[in-house]
Amino acid sequence: MAATNSTYYPKVRCAMGNATTAQVNATKTIVKAKAGKTIKVVDGWLRALGGNAATATSVDIEDTTATTAAFKIAVGGLTENAVARVGLATHSTNTGIGTALPKGAGIQISATGTLATATSVDYCVFYIMAD
Repeated sequence: MAATNSTYYPKVRCAMGNATTAQVNATKTIVKAKAGKTIKVVDGWLRALGGNAATATSVDIEDTTATTAAFKIAVGGLTENAVARVGLATHSTNTGIGTALPKGAGIQISATGTLATATSVDYCVFYIMAD
């Protein structure tokens, strides 16, 4: 069977939005799981709004089973209105970038610890969905 263009040039999608501090602490799904599909997060950024992020260790982008983190941004890197990008070693752990999340899992935003001070977090997560 011949390969399709999507095999070589997969469609990069973007989940962009805002999660209140309460939603981050409770864990908010930002990309719903799709049966039989695998997601790979390829890039992203976070931005604290309403104050600097505090008290938690990090804000995490992970699969909806909470077994694989795509990336984590330390709260020290989440200062009010500043974009904290994946790949900035000063405040990002991005060991899961480009790694397939568990098949059938979605993407969620959560906190390691309890996030405080910031009123919300903007997020932008670039990902690929494949069979």
